[in-house]
Amino acid sequence: MAFTHYAVLIDNLDTDVLFFQTFGTKWIVLNSLKASSELLDQRGSNYADRPRFVMFEEMGWSPTLTWLRWGPKCHLHRKVLQPPFAKSKVKQYQAHQRREALILAKGVVDNPEDWMNCVRRFSVAVVLKITYGLDVDSHTSPWIKLGEDSAEAVGKSGAPASSLMDRFPATRYLPSWLPFMERLRFAHTWRPAIQKITELPFQAALELPASVPSFVRSRMRARTAESPFTLSDIKGAAATILIAGNDTTSSTLNLLVLYLLQNPGAQRRAQAEVDSVTAGGTRLPDFADLQRLPYLNLILNETYRICPLSPLGIPHASIKDDVYQGRFIPAGTIVYPNVWAMNRDEKVYRKPELFWPERFESRDKGGWGEPLPVGNFGFGRRICIGRNLAENSLLIALAILLATTEIGWPIGEDGEEERFEAEFCFRGQAIVLPFRASFISRSEKLRDLLEQEIGGCQ
Repeated sequence: MAFTHYAVLIDNLDTDVLFFQTFGTKWIVLNSLKASSELLDQRGSNYADRPRFVMFEEMGWSPTLTWLRWGPKCHLHRKVLQPPFAKSKVKQYQAHQRREALILAKGVVDNPEDWMNCVRRFSVAVVLKITYGLDVDSHTSPWIKLGEDSAEAVGKSGAPASSLMDRFPATRYLPSWLPFMERLRFAHTWRPAIQKITELPFQAALELPASVPSFVRSRMRARTAESPFTLSDIKGAAATILIAGNDTTSSTLNLLVLYLLQNPGAQRRAQAEVDSVTAGGTRLPDFADLQRLPYLNLILNETYRICPLSPLGIPHASIKDDVYQGRFIPAGTIVYPNVWAMNRDEKVYRKPELFWPERFESRDKGGWGEPLPVGNFGFGRRICIGRNLAENSLLIALAILLATTEIGWPIGEDGEEERFEAEFCFRGQAIVLPFRASFISRSEKLRDLLEQEIGGCQ
């Protein structure tokens, strides 16, 4: 069974920490926020390592912060990547994010049958411009296909560090046609795509005028012959931004659309909140409005809680021997934070299968006073450095979609709603499979306003 599938099984075990061993490799699965915080946050210096990702090596990844082992190379990547994505720095990208959110809202209304491609376009366009200085000029841009390929390669590769190759590196040299080498076949199939993701936008960025700002241009300008940050490092760091930013943003937006069409009451409340800060819908939301949209934030957090994209997170590894809850944890133990179990812990969340953003509100406001979910962006010293950028993208896109469109069930030829049960893929990540939805402009006035603002952003 793929390791990801254990998330639901482990969820049902009444234990904070699950210890087990397979073929000499020691594993720990942390089933509670308490255990994850105590080990990965409070003792973070000892759990900042990663296991070796042999399968991803076979896929051809360049040095990438997400997968790097703890050490000088990892420290260097984090030092280079962290400053541009600090909370105080991501404001420089807001105008671009808002413009792309406006284009997204117009796209889903104009082409509701192609709405998922519009979401992908938005996600790719935001990070491609920031990382490489490149524009996505249409829904048929080859960069969108590149983004889809990266999502496919990562999302369906299985839980990180769970393949036979990761446990027994020598098996990477076995023939890929052997029945038990399915993951090696997957790696070889997607290796050309990973090479394109790493190389093509990088080369295109170098062909742009030097005046076009981007992460790649800034790093190339700072590079010297003595620089420890090599050309391969720049490519790998840039690919990290593209892959992580595109995949998580588009997958989360797909989930937001699903939960809003399934929960019209939540959608109506969120729309009323957006209207209250935009003078009754006479203008469109901007970033200054987001701090006055608390319910919008609760919808996003409830989406994080009910369907974390990485149910078992990205594994950490212990650097030195440790003891926790009376159990010896040797150096090199692989540690999975079971985010799925944490977010559905019935001791913390009442009716965890219910999508109800109000659960986070205080009891005097009619809520249950439950804590916001933690762990969707990782823990400790391996927490995602792009979380501020990602949340800005998600919130401005959600605000503008709610301001301008009614999201609902797809409409059949007979004019009636066609309800469905959403299907998910849990191989590697928790991804909702493609589904249909309707997007109807809330008014002609808002549609005109949307087009005017897009034109004004050119």
